[in-house]
Amino acid sequence: MGFRIAAQAFFSDAPIMTKAPQHTRTDSGEAPYPQLKIHRSALAHNLQRFRDMAPRARILLPVKANAYGCGLATLFPFFRDAGVDMLGVANCQEAVELRSLGWQRPVLNLGGFFPQNIATIIEHDISVSLTDLWQIAALDAAAGDAEVQVHIKLDLGMGRIGIRRGDVAEMLNALQNARRLRVAGIFTHFPHAGSDVGAETLRQNDEFLQVAANIMHSLSLSREDVLLHAANSYSAAFFSATHHDMIRPGILFYGYYQSEADREAYHTRLNLRPCLELVATPISYRRLNRGEGISYSSLYHVVTEYEDVAVLPLGYADGIPRALSNRIQFGKFPLRGRVTMDQIVVGADSSEKEIRLLGEGVPSLEYWGELAQSFSYEIMSHLGNRLRRVLV
Repeated sequence: MGFRIAAQAFFSDAPIMTKAPQHTRTDSGEAPYPQLKIHRSALAHNLQRFRDMAPRARILLPVKANAYGCGLATLFPFFRDAGVDMLGVANCQEAVELRSLGWQRPVLNLGGFFPQNIATIIEHDISVSLTDLWQIAALDAAAGDAEVQVHIKLDLGMGRIGIRRGDVAEMLNALQNARRLRVAGIFTHFPHAGSDVGAETLRQNDEFLQVAANIMHSLSLSREDVLLHAANSYSAAFFSATHHDMIRPGILFYGYYQSEADREAYHTRLNLRPCLELVATPISYRRLNRGEGISYSSLYHVVTEYEDVAVLPLGYADGIPRALSNRIQFGKFPLRGRVTMDQIVVGADSSEKEIRLLGEGVPSLEYWGELAQSFSYEIMSHLGNRLRRVLV
């Protein structure tokens, strides 16, 4: 019986834990475990850059996936104090966490939702994306005396979620019969990114404007009452025609590009600052002799008479890609041997008390992605919960 109750609680939409996980303190003092520093000044600089790029548009900051791995609770004071217009999440659980932290401004669930989420949506005043036709009647029936704000998500090329072109007429008929839903926005998502795909992006943008105008006319909506938004990071940076009423800068707001090639191509032009700094204090030092191997499979052997190395207490469980094994140098500290779950070994002697893995003077996060045959989004979102996140 106890298992059944626990399982029901786990799979229900009721928020079991409404605050971000906190690190348990069992040390008499603060142990110097790896620290992920998120620089407030970089975030403020990047936000201002987007305000300069789109001076007449509001800004929705996507904070899904634990604020792109930076830590939602950690960054919350910045979002609160910076006057951000709206935050975007991937699911209702993330929206509830924002409300529990004290966010009182609009929060938009950019992803779809299940019928079981509807009570939570109404209780926590979550704006939702209409992505499927069934949602309209279900939301309207459950609203009672509440008004539910919805943003119509149009699928005009992504092929993922959203109202398809052929379903717009049926959607309009359903919305005309819905009494408790207020269409607060209409949006789409561009499947292509970068300055070299302007023709396709602008074609989809023109179609978006046409469909949105038809929706507003059919529902007798005042233009000033509906937020039109389409621009993600790259379209906001490169195509002002896509700015409309609101932009949604994601990865670029955090100061990162999709690839190392993009970083090299666009950094001077966009002048964005990466926000992350990852530092670790060695947990052990040792001197290894010629021929001795390091880590699993002895991928690396000492080739000089001896080599001083330091062991850092983090590994792939903390977001260090295993593909970096023996292939990267953090400033003057080469990574030796395999990345393991909890530890990595770098060339360093006991005079080194803190080693920077991300940040100034070391390979970029985009370069990590290149070595790992991945990219910045994945690397960031995989940063582990054991890292102590600090807004500095």
